[in-house]
Amino acid sequence: MKKMQRIALIGGTHGNELSGIYLVKKWLAQQTLKQWDTLDITARIVNPRACEQSVRYIETDLNREFGVGLDDMDKTGYEALLAKKINIEFGPKGNSPYEFLIDLHNTTSNMGACLMLQRKNAFTVLLGGYVKHRMPHANIYFQDNVPEEKQNFLLTVAQQGVTVEVGPQPNSVLQQETLGLMEEMTKHILDFVELCNSGTALEIPDEYDAFQYSENLHLPVNENGQREGLVSSLVDQKDFQPIEPGQVVMETFAGEKITWQGDYTAYPLFINEAAYHTSHSAMTLSKKIVMSCQDYK
Repeated sequence: MKKMQRIALIGGTHGNELSGIYLVKKWLAQQTLKQWDTLDITARIVNPRACEQSVRYIETDLNREFGVGLDDMDKTGYEALLAKKINIEFGPKGNSPYEFLIDLHNTTSNMGACLMLQRKNAFTVLLGGYVKHRMPHANIYFQDNVPEEKQNFLLTVAQQGVTVEVGPQPNSVLQQETLGLMEEMTKHILDFVELCNSGTALEIPDEYDAFQYSENLHLPVNENGQREGLVSSLVDQKDFQPIEPGQVVMETFAGEKITWQGDYTAYPLFINEAAYHTSHSAMTLSKKIVMSCQDYK
């Protein structure tokens, strides 16, 4: 694998997700990044105004501003301009000198410690195995099959990027357990990069369980776009637990049960995510997969 030297560690993409913000602050104050002295790591809180106000964003979601409109000079909103600035500092997208970017996020959903990977290649597959071996409770999630036009996340600025997504944690709240999980996973990621660069033999299983994005489920709404139901208590807070075809996943306010109509066993995540209220998203669905590290070594 290609050596990775320049690395960006990003917190505060969303200003009310405090674990990433405070992990960056903590590591800068304690000079923790010196643990990986062979790596050139830049740590940054990228949306300071949103962080100051403890809101997800000021005008638009910064983590959706890195798509096809990134170079559109007619887009002049706060986060749109901020994305252009970030693209100059860490990009440009498609030709970035940064080999790797780690974006730190919290979710209100009960996802535990989740490593989200945008691609399937030797680096990401082996990284997933390395983290899973050291954090058996972690969830490894691939979304390399998300359509290219929706690959508009901040991490796409660098040559490769991953998201550390940890929850459940309420917005604008900092919790010791959640911060600890984020810190543990991020340390493992940086250890992996340093070991790969040095050519050290990696202790990685031959295979591991992971999850693959499949589709999204939305809450029922009426013709005026008003919600008419909610996520069933049978599913709520049970991220990455299987749901079978015909199983109840939502319920209308009138008491009608809404069942999963798919033809496969699904594993939901981002269940009842607070940030997705405007899109009426109920949950994202994934399929369980087995990743073979042997195929990528």
